[in-house]
Amino acid sequence: MGGSVLDVMWFSVAYPVSLLLAVALGYGVAEVRYRRRGLVWKSSGIESAVITIFGLLLSFTLLSANNAHKERTALIHQNAEAVTDLYRESQLLPPASQAAVRSLLRQFLALELAAHRPGQPADSAHSRQLEALYQAAWQHFRDSLRTTSPQAVALRQLLPGFNKLNASTSRLHYALAERTPAPIMLLLLVSSWAIGVLVGFTNSAQEARHYFVPVLFVIISVLTIQAIRDLDNPGMGFIRPSYQNLKDLQQLLAEDQ
Repeated sequence: MGGSVLDVMWFSVAYPVSLLLAVALGYGVAEVRYRRRGLVWKSSGIESAVITIFGLLLSFTLLSANNAHKERTALIHQNAEAVTDLYRESQLLPPASQAAVRSLLRQFLALELAAHRPGQPADSAHSRQLEALYQAAWQHFRDSLRTTSPQAVALRQLLPGFNKLNASTSRLHYALAERTPAPIMLLLLVSSWAIGVLVGFTNSAQEARHYFVPVLFVIISVLTIQAIRDLDNPGMGFIRPSYQNLKDLQQLLAEDQ
């Protein structure tokens, strides 16, 4: 559920409508059970506790999603550091090896930045292209093991940097695919609908009916759930990690001839 229903565009409309219906249901129950009978419902105090529990659940989930967003940003910085380290180490090698590393890094940055454009959904072809690039580079390293020339020996010094780049990219891609667990999102949705019924009921069963609190509840709930969805989906949401450091590196490599 966390990676399918919540990712579709129509959820942004369907959820607010469903929450309004839940509040309307609460109003309807209070109308039938209390107002038509001339009864006045008295609060027991437990309602505020239930709403507080829902607020805590929302805040903890939002905090978790924001921490995941920060982790993705940190992994992008680590990825940029791996690119920088590999490039700097290559500058100590002969010109032919420097050119080979520059070509590898330029292709890598082009693939990464093309795959992570705003509004760009995850594409399995990107993983295959990146794997092919890594495989070609790894084959180059393997071929260097068969010779004892000074250039081959120097090239093998780049292997730790290449492995660091591979590992950081893999961690970043897995982090980009992580979502808030589906049971937690389901709990949030079911809880919000239940609280919506409660809010509608408690505001309708009073002597004077008012609408400000239900409207405020719907607005806060919808905006918070939308923020969690955005943080969960860095490819399609409005809140996205910045790839500016990779763009800067791409520009620097483009200028280095």
